[in-house]
Parts: sequence; structure tokens; C-alpha cells
Amino acid sequence: MRWIYLNGELVQQETATVSALDRGLLYGYGLFETMRSYGGRVFRLEEHYQRLRDGAARLAMAVPLTLRELSEAVEAVLDRNELSDARVRLMLTAGAEGAAGSVILMAREVTEYPRQLYGRGMSALVTSTRRNETSFLSGVKSLNSLDNVLAREDARRQGADEAILLNTRGFVAEGSASNVFLVLDGRLVTPNLSSGCLAGISRQAVLELAAEIGLEAIETDVELSAFAVASEAFLTGSVMEVMPLTRLDDGPVGSGRPGPVTGRLHRLYQEMVARETSAAPAT
Repeated sequence: MRWIYLNGELVQQETATVSALDRGLLYGYGLFETMRSYGGRVFRLEEHYQRLRDGAARLAMAVPLTLRELSEAVEAVLDRNELSDARVRLMLTAGAEGAAGSVILMAREVTEYPRQLYGRGMSALVTSTRRNETSFLSGVKSLNSLDNVLAREDARRQGADEAILLNTRGFVAEGSASNVFLVLDGRLVTPNLSSGCLAGISRQAVLELAAEIGLEAIETDVELSAFAVASEAFLTGSVMEVMPLTRLDDGPVGSGRPGPVTGRLHRLYQEMVARETSAAPAT
């Protein structure tokens, strides 16, 4: 039996309810954060909380819990479900017209990224779905994320692991559940935020790591053709961490195998996680 946090209480998942008139249900009016816990502590919880607050300000929504209350809620959900290393999802709905919204927090084991996937790398397809970088919702982690969901399902039906979205100008924006990085001429290149990509928490962590080791990192418009000349590429996300991207559409990226820069950054990322959460790095 799985337990979730709903508006200040732990309830069984099967009995948790929200109003049928909640605008989060009716219109996707709300926000979410997907986080990962290590040893019972969420990596960069404060950054996730701040991104939630920023999104709520743009959508004129209240955030009805403090950072400390969120931390306590995460701890309670993990403890009640006897989880330590987990995928943690926070949702904030707008509520029915004139009524308060709901805060929902749930956790489960991380199962979607087996170790062998890091050994061979992900494959991706460029989807026909475009990221509208001019939209008011650009960069907001909104509950209205059907574009991403359908793009990823379409990619998986075709045998790929992930979908790559271009923006309306034809530049690379992001993956359906990830940020995108390429290694070009010894430099790290990633789409800038004005491309329509999400300001990913793991994306920022990788940029910090690159600066620490003296690896030049450039945030810019990225042409799709850059994949053809990149020596390697990888994806980042809070749950996947740093994932090699070894195939795009019908061809290899670089050698078609995980590259050394990707491997080094993933190791450094895990060390950063261990430092910040006091969890032992994965081996």
C-alpha cells in the first residue's frame, strides 16, 4: 500500500481525492517538480522549491507550504513508504474557482534507468512536436505537459528512449524529460534558456561542474545539425542524472558509445550528490 502527502496529511494513495472542479484537473492549471532522494534526502530541494515558487508567481498561484514544511513532508512520505533512494514528485494545483488548491507529494522507487542503460546510452528521435519558446508557459514546469508526454510516448513506440524537441525557430530546445548537452570541439554546448528549455536543476549542476574542472560551457542556440559533428552528447534530469545519448534518429552520435566527458561529468555529479546529501556515491 503506497502512502502520499495530501494537503498536510498522509493518506493511502487509493483513497486520496481532489475536487472534480480543481482547475489542475480541468485545465492542467498547476505546477510540479520531479526530484530524487538519496539516503532519504532530496538533492537540491531548495532549488526545486525556488523553481516552484517562481512558476507559481508567473501563474498567480500561492505556494501554501514553506521550504521547511516541504522538507518535513518529503521525510514523512519517504519514511511511511520505507523508501530512501526514490523518485519524488510534488504537485501544486490551482484548486476550484475561489477555493484553495491541493499540494500532493508522492514517492516511489527509481526503476526507469537501469545501470546497463548508462553503459550503452540512450537513443532519441526528433519529434514533430515543437517547443513554443514564445509561450507564457515557456520554462514553467506546468501540469499541462501533454506535449512532452505524447512526444516521449511516440518515441518509445518507435523504439527510442527519449524525444528531442525543437523550438519554433528550428533550434534544439530540450528532451521530453531532459536537458540536452553536446561536446563540440572540446567544449560543452547546451541550448540557452531563451530556446524554450526548462531551467533544469541537474542542468545547472552540470554547468557548475564544468566550471570547476575548467571545461568551457556555452549556452546558445543549437542547430540540429550539431549532433552530426558532436564527439558526444548527453541528457540531464533529476532522476536520470547524466545520461549518455548515443543515437539520434537513425544514426550514431559521435562514436555511438558513451564518451569520456559524459562519464567524467556523471562521476562528478554523483560525487556532488554525495557531498550535498551525505549519501555514498553510486558504484
